[in-house]
Amino acid sequence: MDKTKEFIEAMGDKIYKKIEKKGRLYFEVDNENLHTVVEYLFHKMGCRLSTATAMEMYHGIEVLYHFSHDESGQYFCPRMVMTDLKNPKMKSITPIIKGAEWIEREMCEFWGIEFEGHPRPERLLSREHPQQLDKPLRFRRNS
Repeated sequence: MDKTKEFIEAMGDKIYKKIEKKGRLYFEVDNENLHTVVEYLFHKMGCRLSTATAMEMYHGIEVLYHFSHDESGQYFCPRMVMTDLKNPKMKSITPIIKGAEWIEREMCEFWGIEFEGHPRPERLLSREHPQQLDKPLRFRRNS
């Protein structure tokens, strides 16, 4: 049961730069379409959020969500790219998936990403750290 074709057809031009690998579909999505895509994956297809990762690249900061369709064993991985390194921001998916709250808090804390609409954007892991870490996983560059 291949859910990839069904998903691609349903999303149309809301997703782009698609990369298909065995059992995985990676794709980019713009901030304005993120909630539509996540709603479809979570509510219509019954996928669960496995995890999310962030990485700073030279072209910006990327957030990659990993959604598992357990019945078929397939993963759907929407990627958000924020090119404003000084003020990276994107929509939070916590209004759709409550379980995304902590992973988005971690990414906010360690990468400096502002998740718009997040219910609790305060620090999670380094709240009482004596050095008051500020975006410790970011490159130290000016551009």
